[in-house]
Amino acid sequence: MKGGVKMKGITIGCLVRHRILDAVGLVVGHTMWDGDWGAFEVRFNKPVNKGALKNLTRFVDRADRWSLVSGCDNQ
Repeated sequence: MKGGVKMKGITIGCLVRHRILDAVGLVVGHTMWDGDWGAFEVRFNKPVNKGALKNLTRFVDRADRWSLVSGCDNQ
C-alpha cells in the first residue's frame, strides 16, 4: 500500500499496460525503484515506437506506472 491506496497485486508473469506509453507486455522481473517504490521490468508484446522511443522491447519503470491487464492468480 502506497499513500493509502491499495494497488492490485502485480507479479512476474502478469500481463500489464504502461499507463504513459499505453503499451502491453509481460512482467519478467521486479526490483526497487527507490526507498519507497518497487519497479517492474516488462517485455513488451511488440516493440514500442512513440516519440523518441524506437523499437523499445524491454522497460523498467516504477510500479504505479503499470496497470494489471490479466494473468495473475490473486484477482
